[in-house]
Amino acid sequence: MSKKSTALFFLMILFSCSTKNINPNTTSIQLELGKLEKFVDLEKRLNAVEVTRNHYVDISEGIYPYIKNHTFKISKDFMLSPEKGIELRKNYYYTDDNEVKLIFYKWSDVNSAETPKNKFKQIFNNLEKEITNKLGASSSKNIESKKTKSDDTFRDDIKWQNSEIKVYMFRFGDRQNSFNEINVAVYKD
Repeated sequence: MSKKSTALFFLMILFSCSTKNINPNTTSIQLELGKLEKFVDLEKRLNAVEVTRNHYVDISEGIYPYIKNHTFKISKDFMLSPEKGIELRKNYYYTDDNEVKLIFYKWSDVNSAETPKNKFKQIFNNLEKEITNKLGASSSKNIESKKTKSDDTFRDDIKWQNSEIKVYMFRFGDRQNSFNEINVAVYKD
């Protein structure tokens, strides 16, 4: 094997290891908002299951700071399982004119025995990279997981703000991999 071929071979191995076991649908999120119909069509194409509730569920001002500025309909909710042991729920909060103002994503660990120990860290890191590539550097970042003791839980937070779209991502977990959850709020006023 030539030096060039050897270098290419090792780069391919390195790349495949860094993205290994992450389904692209797991970390694919929408960073633009618009009419509800657009998102319902997208969810149908992804074969997501509609799980819309028959009652309104409020969202906190800490997640969506503009909550007092709008009156929302009952959110349109969808669920899929992009990978074994992981559930992804999406809640589309929209106004009377069908304008989506907030998409709330939630990745949950439905069976920690089936989920590799570092899977949620990989998902979180991939989401951070994707959002940063599209929106630029984060405006604030607090990563507790790096300094948490082995028997404690942690919360990692990252926020992005550009002229129109804002993103708030936070992750809960523990070192024993018995609890994992990632939430992302993509919103505008």
